[in-house]
Amino acid sequence: MNQPHSLPSEVEAETWSTWDRVHRVDDVRTVRPRTMEELTETVVAARDAGLGLRPAGSGHSFNELASPRDVRLDLTELTGLLEVNRGSNQARFLAGTTLIRAAKILEGEGLAFSNLPDVLHQTVAGAISTATHGTGTGYASLSGQVCALTLVTADGEFLECSPAQNREVFQAARAGLGVIGVIAAVTFQCEPSFRLHSTEFKEPVDQLVDALGERMASADHFEFFWSPSNGSAHSHILTRLHRLPDEWSKPGSKVAQTVRRMDDTVLRRGLPLGLNRLAGWAPKAVPGLNRLDTLAASSRRFTDLSYKVFASARPVKFVQTEWGVPIEDLPGTFKDVRKLLERTTPHLGLPLAVRCAPPEEAWMSPAHGRYTGWISVRQFWRNWSPEVFDELQSVFMAHEARPHWGTRHTLDAQDLAPKYTHWEDFLRIREHLDPDGVFLTDPVRRLLGI
Repeated sequence: MNQPHSLPSEVEAETWSTWDRVHRVDDVRTVRPRTMEELTETVVAARDAGLGLRPAGSGHSFNELASPRDVRLDLTELTGLLEVNRGSNQARFLAGTTLIRAAKILEGEGLAFSNLPDVLHQTVAGAISTATHGTGTGYASLSGQVCALTLVTADGEFLECSPAQNREVFQAARAGLGVIGVIAAVTFQCEPSFRLHSTEFKEPVDQLVDALGERMASADHFEFFWSPSNGSAHSHILTRLHRLPDEWSKPGSKVAQTVRRMDDTVLRRGLPLGLNRLAGWAPKAVPGLNRLDTLAASSRRFTDLSYKVFASARPVKFVQTEWGVPIEDLPGTFKDVRKLLERTTPHLGLPLAVRCAPPEEAWMSPAHGRYTGWISVRQFWRNWSPEVFDELQSVFMAHEARPHWGTRHTLDAQDLAPKYTHWEDFLRIREHLDPDGVFLTDPVRRLLGI
C-alpha cells in the first residue's frame, strides 16, 4: 500500500546521470510504472501534487535534456510487443522496450526496422524523442519510421496520434524532447526481415571526402570513421541483400562466425577500451595509440541479420557532440572540423564518425526538410576537452548545423529557433497539452525559451 505522500509506482530514490557521467543528480525521487494504467495514475498524482515529472529512458544521453526536476519517470519496465499486423508490416511496442529487444521480437515475427542507430540499448521512446538516427540517404531515422503514437498528456488522458489523427500532435511528438506528453506506446512501420552485407575497408580520407556525395548516394547505408593526424578513413558499406546474389545471404560457417565474434570482442571492443584507459593516464601517447587502434581495425566482410550489422558495442564511456549539416556542405564541414582537431586535439582518442540521413517530416528532427550529413565527435570521458567542443560548435554553426538533441551542445532557444520552421508550432502544441509545465525542467525551459 502506498504511503500518504508516495506516488503510484514509486520506488526507492535513485541516482540519475548521463551516459558520459558528466551530469548527475543523486537521490532522485523515482516512479517506475509497469502498465499504461499505472502510467496514467502516476502522471495524474504528480500533477495534483504540484510535482514536475521528467520521462527518462535508458540514459544514453550527453546533456541535461532528461535531467529530472522533482520526479524521474522511469519507463524501463513498460516493455514488450502489444500487437503486430503482418498485412501492413506494422508493430506496436510499449515505450520502455529497448531497441535490441524490439529488433529481436520483430525478427521472430519475420519483420525488421528499416534502419537503426549503432547503439541499441536505448528505449524506443527515448530514441524517437531525440530523433536518433542511423545512416543511409534512403532510410529514415527511428522517428521517421513511426506511424502512430499513444501519449499520456499532462492531465493523465490517453491521446492517439498519427498522420490521420491529431496530425499536428503527431509531428510534434515524433521528436518531442519529452515535453509534448509521455510516450506510452509506439507503432513502427517495419519491413520484412532482411540481412545486411557489411564491407569494411581503409581508404585515403582526402579521396573519400572529395567523392562523399556520390559514395553516400550509391550505397544503401554508408559511414566512415577517421582519427586526427591519420591519412586514412575506415569506411563501412552496408548492402541490403535483395540486391546481391542468393549465396551472399548465408551467414557464414561456424568458424567464420567465431572469428568475427573474436574480432568484435578483442579488437573492436576490448582494444579501444584499453587504449582509452591508457590515454587517460598518458594523453601525450594518444597519437601513437590512435595509430595502433587504426591498424587493429582491419578490412573485413560479413553478412548477418540487419540489426546485428547496424549495431556496434560501446564499451568505452565517452563524451559526444554530433551535428547535422546540409549534405551538400558535408565535405566542407568535415575539412574544417579536421583542421580544428588536428590543431587542437591530436589526442581525440576515439574516431570521428560521418553518416547521412534523408529529409524528415517530424517538426523537431534535425534532419527536417533536408538531406543531412552527420558528424559525430567523441572523446574519452576521463580526458575530454570542453574548450575543444566549444570550438567545434562554432565550426558547425558556421555551416548551418543543427545539434543532435541528445548530445553535447550549449545552444539555447535564441540560437535554435531560426533553424526550425515549425518551432512556434511545436511550442503551441506543447503549451496546449501541458499548460502547467508538468514535463518541463529548467534546462528544457532554457533550451526552448519558455
